[in-house]
Amino acid sequence: MTYMFEVYYKLPADSEKEAALLQCVAKLGGRLNYREEPQNDLAAGVCLTYGFDRLEQAEAAAESLRRQGEHVEGPQDYGP
Repeated sequence: MTYMFEVYYKLPADSEKEAALLQCVAKLGGRLNYREEPQNDLAAGVCLTYGFDRLEQAEAAAESLRRQGEHVEGPQDYGP
């Protein structure tokens, strides 16, 4: 089973922010699984999906990002 959570942030897209988020997540065993591109000018923001092999890793990373002020939804199981 794998676990995931999503991080949302407002536009404009920010590659430096995304690199910093990935660095934090990777230190706790996570990886970027998907980046949802804004579909149009009315999109509210960017959605980044991070995956983990263990729930404890996902919970620790999510809490770390929340302490930094990020909007995190999850973690939850992602299936086998």
